[in-house]
Amino acid sequence: MRIVASCLLLALLIASCSDKEKVPNGVMARAKMQEVLWDMISAGEFLNGYVMTKDSIDKLAESSKVYAQVFQVHRVTREEFDKSYRYYREHPKEMRVILDSLSKKKSTPVPAVPERPDSLQKRIKQKYS
Repeated sequence: MRIVASCLLLALLIASCSDKEKVPNGVMARAKMQEVLWDMISAGEFLNGYVMTKDSIDKLAESSKVYAQVFQVHRVTREEFDKSYRYYREHPKEMRVILDSLSKKKSTPVPAVPERPDSLQKRIKQKYS
């Protein structure tokens, strides 16, 4: 009995120390999911801002085409993305890490373009000085 209890305790200890970040087969790793999700969000913004404003366009076909391009760039299928997205939605702690990194990426300031001096202002100053 003591041996069985020791083996059971050892099995529980090994299971509790297993890799917590490992995801099931067919689910994208966190870093890859983050990249794909960022591009999916960017594609959605592009569609909403530039494509969906046109009345004559088949919106469903156009959005499917744009999202298919994102999947092609990342070499992922729609089914892989859907399965991964479902997994991360069911594991909120994992999803939070992804979304927090995306919000940090979005809040990174874009470097400012250096201003060139206004040549008209320079001419006005010279004329009236």
